[in-house]
Amino acid sequence: MPNLPPRSRLGPVLLTGGNGFVAYHIIAKILAEEPDCSIHSLDVNINRNRHPNANVHYHRADLASAADVERVMQIARPVTIFHTASPEFSNAPVSAYHHIIVDGTQHLLNAAVKVGTVRALVNTSTPGVINDNHSDLIDATEEMPILRPPQQQRIYCLAKADAEEAIQAANRNSGHDDQGVLTCSIRPGLVFGEHDVGALGKMVAVARQGRSRFQMGNGQNPYDFVYVGNLADAHLLAAHALLDAWGQPRPTDPTVRVDGECFNVSNDDPWFFWDFQRAVASETGNPVRPEDIVVIPKWLGLTMGFVSEWVVWAISGGTRTPSMTREGIRFSTLIRTLNINKAKRVLGYRPKVSMQEGIQRSVRWFMEQPQEST
Repeated sequence: MPNLPPRSRLGPVLLTGGNGFVAYHIIAKILAEEPDCSIHSLDVNINRNRHPNANVHYHRADLASAADVERVMQIARPVTIFHTASPEFSNAPVSAYHHIIVDGTQHLLNAAVKVGTVRALVNTSTPGVINDNHSDLIDATEEMPILRPPQQQRIYCLAKADAEEAIQAANRNSGHDDQGVLTCSIRPGLVFGEHDVGALGKMVAVARQGRSRFQMGNGQNPYDFVYVGNLADAHLLAAHALLDAWGQPRPTDPTVRVDGECFNVSNDDPWFFWDFQRAVASETGNPVRPEDIVVIPKWLGLTMGFVSEWVVWAISGGTRTPSMTREGIRFSTLIRTLNINKAKRVLGYRPKVSMQEGIQRSVRWFMEQPQEST
């Protein structure tokens, strides 16, 4: 066999949202590949999802604060940045989305240029930037246009679109030299895995309460999911590709370009959305028989969501988010599938962990946690 060139080293590495569940798995992959890598996490909450490794450093900092970001950037002096921070499914109010996502991304880009060590920045985006959450998204490609008002009404998706565009615009444009920081964005399907106390945590809680028999809509809506370990692999593949491209002219052939590009990533195995929920329930020991499924028509679900939103708003004065929302009902009844041929071709991405194995690993982790963790 021919001698393969040595793989580009990732470190030092900085992760924003470094204590989130996606970043937790990215860090695990980095440590497996580069055990001596110096890794720095920037997050507002550094008490969760920690790696007990002397090479991993946790910094409490707020992306919305330019001073915080610059302080951590100067400590880390990273070669590679994974920008995974996202307030969706967190306790952050919707009003904070712009400050955290848009302003935070600009603070990160500014600090990266100033420190002068950064070569690669991989951004975790969302397919929501090309979907209005009302229409089906079928075999979506990266070439589909980013939606703006009036088509796009979701504040989160508008903020993520602004951040993605800023990061793409910053590619090879740092101001230090003609090389600059190389950037790309990854748009994952619905992510699930160990430590996912957001979407998957809610599904596990519903299963434990014996409520997985309820289904919104006809259940015939395929959905692309991605196991978090596979998503972490995609992030590392993208980072290595950017580092390998650094110092080289940008390819004139757009079909092989990494920097300045977006990549859809999924498990390449769409499942019906509610079949996924019931597979999770089965792994918790609460299987649902087909004859026990209770189908709630979508129109009724949307009405229930509307009532739930108003009741919770009235009781809490707008400070709490209801567990049932119209947006959530739409989210679970739409088709949402992604074409990942570009990630396969350019990054060499292939999902290593199947959907079934990913569900088994994920639910096993939840079942080993104290009940209040979910």
